Amino acid sequence: MSADRASAQAGDAGAAAPAQVRLPVRGRGLIYGCSALALLACAVTGGLQWPIALPLISTLVAGVIVLPLRESTLLSAASVVFTSLLDFWNWMIGPLPLVWRLPDVPVAPLFAVTTLLSVAVVHLCLSASQAAGQRLAARAALDRPARPATHMEPLLDRLPHAMAIAGADGALAYANGPYLALIDKPADVALGRTMRELWPRRAASLCAPHLEQAAQGKAASFRLPFTTPDNVKREFDVFLSPHADTDGGTQATLMMLVDVTDAVRAKHGLIERESMYKAVIEHAPIGILTQVDGLLIYANPAALLMLSADWSGRAIGRPFSDFIVDKDREKVRRRIEELAQAPGFAEFRPYRLVALDGQKRDVELAAISVTRDGRQRVELFCVDVTEHRLAEDKIRQLNETLELRVAERTAELEAFTSSVSHDLRAPARQIMSAADIMLRKAGQPGGDIKPMLSALLTTAERMNRTIDALLELSRLGRAGIVPSLWPLGTMVQEIQSEMAANVADRTVSWRIDKLPRVFADPHLIRLVMVNLLDNAVKFTRYTPNALIEVWADEYEQTIAINVRDNGAGFDMRQAGKLFTMFSRLHSNRDFEGTGVGLAHCRRIVERHGGRIVAHGEPGKGATLRFTLPHEPHSV
Repeated sequence: MSADRASAQAGDAGAAAPAQVRLPVRGRGLIYGCSALALLACAVTGGLQWPIALPLISTLVAGVIVLPLRESTLLSAASVVFTSLLDFWNWMIGPLPLVWRLPDVPVAPLFAVTTLLSVAVVHLCLSASQAAGQRLAARAALDRPARPATHMEPLLDRLPHAMAIAGADGALAYANGPYLALIDKPADVALGRTMRELWPRRAASLCAPHLEQAAQGKAASFRLPFTTPDNVKREFDVFLSPHADTDGGTQATLMMLVDVTDAVRAKHGLIERESMYKAVIEHAPIGILTQVDGLLIYANPAALLMLSADWSGRAIGRPFSDFIVDKDREKVRRRIEELAQAPGFAEFRPYRLVALDGQKRDVELAAISVTRDGRQRVELFCVDVTEHRLAEDKIRQLNETLELRVAERTAELEAFTSSVSHDLRAPARQIMSAADIMLRKAGQPGGDIKPMLSALLTTAERMNRTIDALLELSRLGRAGIVPSLWPLGTMVQEIQSEMAANVADRTVSWRIDKLPRVFADPHLIRLVMVNLLDNAVKFTRYTPNALIEVWADEYEQTIAINVRDNGAGFDMRQAGKLFTMFSRLHSNRDFEGTGVGLAHCRRIVERHGGRIVAHGEPGKGATLRFTLPHEPHSV
């Protein structure tokens, strides 16, 4: 298109002025030689009297016309100067050698000068006219808008992109349908107007530097935000292609605008989604890892925390199966390899994971295999269920403890029922029987009812003790623990003093070591010590030299209090019954009791977080030992 336009402009310029002839070097030498001979002829013959003077002068005139303006002007000036000097010499000094003068005025030099000057004037006029014609043709070419070749207009009209051609002055010379629809103007209004008149101000300002670059013959491309007349914001990729004429001057700029609004929005949406997904992965509470070709290439912060890795470099580059315990490592490795070969989703059973610091965690694994960039990737998802497992174990233990307590309470309830049916009903029967006997003897002479009354009193006392024990058991089940730090030795001394008065008729030796301060409920521990010391006194009743010892053993976390006697003792095969409610290893004929004292002690000690055990041998005494923690225990 630009070549056709340049050739047309060259044709117009040729019609406006005659074309100059470019002479070879030999032609120029011939013209200059003939000119010199013509001047010499004018000088030596005295005008036109020499026969060859006229042809030589004609040759000189032709040379002046044929030569370019500058050379013909110089040749004419040289001829005038030469002939003037020659005539001055002849007039003022004398004739030259080989030259004769006529008596009349010299005509040849004057004629030569006149001829050369006339030719020079004519040549100057022609040259000036030619230059003016060329300038007018160039201006007309600039004023005439550039048009594409007629065979390209249908092609440009069929393109889906906005196409336009702007002239050298920036005026619109051509626009296809999409371009006119973009600026919302008809062709008769848009053509001949500049971009600043047709485009929004911001878009025109952004495009102006690139148009200047195209005007200098350099192609340009750039991204342009554009607001349409109906206030719709769009994005275009603009391509500018300059078109130059044969002299190198830019005549037109071809512009193509490609609408990339949807592509830009899709790209921005993709970037936003990737940013969102990355943020979700980075802040997810579960571990997410990526493995390619059997090696980890990514681990999110939660996964690094599970692996105890302070930075990703300690985990990246290793197979995930390296972090599974030995017994399951090969199985996990095979599962991941199978998943990498057959894309899909797999959910693994819980496994134990070994962190870099050696700590073991329970995790639930799931994996999915995807293809990206032509490579198979396995995405691993790890949920740390260690705390959940610990909570489940704790709940299981609590349930077991609860079941055990329910069983114990059930056993206590059964024992309570047995006690009510046995320990209370038997005395009641005895009372009823004694009362019946007393009624029968009341009317008989000499009847002594004192033994009966004594038996009734004993039976009533036993019933009262049983009822008190049951009430104490009920109170202990409802009472709470109020621990404090207090001296155990002082309490034991007080209890020993109270019991010594009741055994004044017996020989009982007390050996009480120095006892520590304990952190416990003083009222409840007093009940324990009273029961243990009372049993020691009771079961040494038939021992001639009774000995009761009390001492304590301190350990790192517990204190063990021991009470030992050398009394009746018990068979260790029946030790399991010793702390059972209402269970007794000796008959009431030998040693009175209700069978609830040691059961009370066991419940109190266990509620403090300790344990109570007994060791004994028949006839050699028994040792009861219970422990208390140094720190307060949560009941």
